[in-house]
Amino acid sequence: MDSDTRFVTEYARYEHPCFLNVGEAIINDRFERFSEFTHFKIVYLGRWQNSVTHHIEVADIKILNALKNMKQLQFLSLRGISLITELPQFISEMTTLKVLDLRSCHNLEVVPDWIGLLKSLTHLDISKCYFLDHMPKGLGSLLELQVLKGFIIGDSDDKHSCTIDDLTKLSKLRKLSLHTNMKEFPTSKQLRHLQRLKTLQKLKISWLGCILQGKRDDTSKQAQPQPQPQPRANLTRALTGSFTEQHDLELPIQTELPSSLQKLELECFPEMVTPNWLLSGNLKNLKKLHIRGGQLCHLDQIATTTIEMLQLKYLSDFQMPWMDLRRLFPNLIYFEKVECPALISFPCDENGVWMNRANTQNQEMAS
Repeated sequence: MDSDTRFVTEYARYEHPCFLNVGEAIINDRFERFSEFTHFKIVYLGRWQNSVTHHIEVADIKILNALKNMKQLQFLSLRGISLITELPQFISEMTTLKVLDLRSCHNLEVVPDWIGLLKSLTHLDISKCYFLDHMPKGLGSLLELQVLKGFIIGDSDDKHSCTIDDLTKLSKLRKLSLHTNMKEFPTSKQLRHLQRLKTLQKLKISWLGCILQGKRDDTSKQAQPQPQPQPRANLTRALTGSFTEQHDLELPIQTELPSSLQKLELECFPEMVTPNWLLSGNLKNLKKLHIRGGQLCHLDQIATTTIEMLQLKYLSDFQMPWMDLRRLFPNLIYFEKVECPALISFPCDENGVWMNRANTQNQEMAS
């Protein structure tokens, strides 16, 4: 395969002509000659391989100007391309763009506010862009958005940053991943905003570096009395106690996650105890719960009994008898544990997987 063939593959006979970077690690001035092709609907310049060893970089951001004339573009992936510090302004004119993939663009420093001009956008992935520290207000204007990955929750009061409240206008949003360095996230106010995302089905929350950066909760003095308080239950008490604040009394809504949720992922959860928003009875549609990393030591009496798939990964302090877990999740079909050293008595196979064969067969017969 020659170099040009490795750089681009076009499927002109298909409904959506595709421009694909098959194996080029350096996007250089040879890419500019493809500017004459205006009919592409899919351009995949970024890394599609799973391995992070597949490095791609752009020699000069101006080389991407070759995309300017592709007025029919619907899918653009710059995933994993290094040395992109900013997005070219001309992307704001791609009004037909539906999918923008910027995942793992590690040098990207800002998402511009003009992102709100991409009114047709349904999928936006800005996860693993570690230089980003806030979100633009323009995100709240993407009314067609269905999937948003990598939304950053900062601890600043910058009025120019997009908040969860701004996202509540997105009536079609069904998948959202949040990243924060705030140990106390989510507050009762933020939970109320999340509740307004009525179509949200999948939610992922990642606490990034919160063990070191998170602030100690100072609102516990306002908390209501808790029966049998547990060590380090600051987050639990804060979520309950914050209802006593004046602005919370004006909005007497329970601090719960959206009832529409079907899948919930918690990554690097910073507390040892189960938060109140998992203890509520609002999660009646929740089928999948994934907990990856963090300091969680135990799962208390979660109100929902609908969970069918449970995944626990990298929880060095998590301890729980197998029978207690089964009583907590009576409808469990699939369980997986990875590097949870205290869960040694669980009846899992060599891959850390347990399956309830009887429930699986019953479901298959019912369907």
